[in-house]
Amino acid sequence: VLITGGTGALGSLLARHLVTAYGARHLLLTSRTGAANPDLDDLDADVRIVQCDVADRAQLAAILADERVTAVVHAAGALADGVVESLTTDDFEKVLRPKVDAALALDELTDAPTFVLFSSATGTLGSAGQAAYAAANAVLDALARRRPGAQ
Repeated sequence: VLITGGTGALGSLLARHLVTAYGARHLLLTSRTGAANPDLDDLDADVRIVQCDVADRAQLAAILADERVTAVVHAAGALADGVVESLTTDDFEKVLRPKVDAALALDELTDAPTFVLFSSATGTLGSAGQAAYAAANAVLDALARRRPGAQ
């Protein structure tokens, strides 16, 4: 199982849940830093943490080259909140890259039958000061709908 954003709060919770509730035995966790997460040391599974900018298609492809990925859980993300008028191109890129660019790369580079994208109701309902986040999640929703076997 590949978990992007795997050492963050959400990714760590997901890793623990997949091992304890579903018996996952092999996890590949990506993070921007590649730093270990001591909260995962006690898991009864092979947990490998790798540094990877998952929005960088070439970097992601290199990491996936020798992996047999049976499931993808895309939990990577970043925030740059503010009213639309105050947001810069860099602000939008900071949010869109780890969510959208990474999701598109994962879609292209993997054929795992299980493909989970962590989106948000913000993509549909919006949220004051979260234009970039709403846009990124709307793209994830659209990608999820167009994948074969989408549910």
